Amino acid sequence: PDILPGRRKEMQFFTKGPEHVRANFDAYLRRFPEVDGSGQAIIDWPELNSSGLLYEERLAFERAAGRSYVTGEASADTLCDGDPELLREFLPDLALVALLRDPVERAFSHHRMFGRFHDEGRELPFVPGEFATDMRDEMRRIASGDITPCLSPSLYLEHLVRWSEVWGDKLLVVFSAELNDPATHPECMSRILRHMGVPAHPYALEQRYNEAPAASIPADIREELRAFFAPHDRALQAHLGSPLPWQIT
Repeated sequence: PDILPGRRKEMQFFTKGPEHVRANFDAYLRRFPEVDGSGQAIIDWPELNSSGLLYEERLAFERAAGRSYVTGEASADTLCDGDPELLREFLPDLALVALLRDPVERAFSHHRMFGRFHDEGRELPFVPGEFATDMRDEMRRIASGDITPCLSPSLYLEHLVRWSEVWGDKLLVVFSAELNDPATHPECMSRILRHMGVPAHPYALEQRYNEAPAASIPADIREELRAFFAPHDRALQAHLGSPLPWQIT
């Protein structure tokens, strides 16, 4: 089988609440290519160019008649904002993969995304400012029991426990570092494909779509965030029973 992505990247459909999901589920399904058809499957894929500007590239995949295909999507907010019971109600046979990234790098990337969205004029839950200032404010708010836009999604354990209670072994946890390392990505991809029930087939992990310019986290706030995440990461490591591929202070 070949794997065809949804027609749109990061639909975030199951983060929008039960009323929206129940009213729009059929429209959601229409955003996936037919897996039993033939001819071209067209996908509009949002990307960032080398200047960090958003654009869409139209991708076309040829499907052969009589060939078996599967489809799916990846939405970054589903783990932290989605309802696992609601997803199981509508799509009980899914194979789920939670892809975890270094939580400090993930928060930095998320903050940069909010900055781009602000520049585009989108409505946001806050006005992004300087990264260190915003993160220190979020750390204080989390200590007071608040949920914050950039750091709370990186508290992976509380999200994984919630999903594992509903989905059990249908949820596979992998790390982006495993996919980024040529020495480990073949074995990681084998685990993912076995979990999905898909035979091994060629893939191209080295192909990049986003080409946003690189940026680095200032050393002082990086260390503060490492210390903030350390107890959460140690608990996550104990829960998973294996070392995490990022630094724990």
